[in-house]
Amino acid sequence: MERAKPYHLHVYTTHNNCRVVFTYPSGKLVKNGWWTSGSCGFKGANKSSYEAGYQCAVRAFKRVEEEISRPNFKDGGVSPVTLALKFKGFGWGREAVQKAFMTSEGDSIRSSVVVVEDRTPIKIGGTRAKKARRL
Repeated sequence: MERAKPYHLHVYTTHNNCRVVFTYPSGKLVKNGWWTSGSCGFKGANKSSYEAGYQCAVRAFKRVEEEISRPNFKDGGVSPVTLALKFKGFGWGREAVQKAFMTSEGDSIRSSVVVVEDRTPIKIGGTRAKKARRL
């Protein structure tokens, strides 16, 4: 029997923001399936904080749990819903999502995760870096 394709939980983090996106296996966005630091109530410099990333993760996990609890009707409701975690970028939000996943908030979805992937682009060679900012 062929394994069902996993849903995707994309975690994009930068030095200024954190964005968590929940998509179907086809790549289409799940309804009410995105969270940013700003949509979680953080403004200004607080959007780049650890707490902002943690709150995005907690809200995302609740939505994923709702989706997992529904039976998968495409194959008659037989196969369980699986999940792939995909991280991209560096920032406090990345660490916060990982910690939230390993705490009690992530208990409900941890068993559904089949893939954890790092999709951060690493520059090899390329153009010259910007001059370092001096304060």
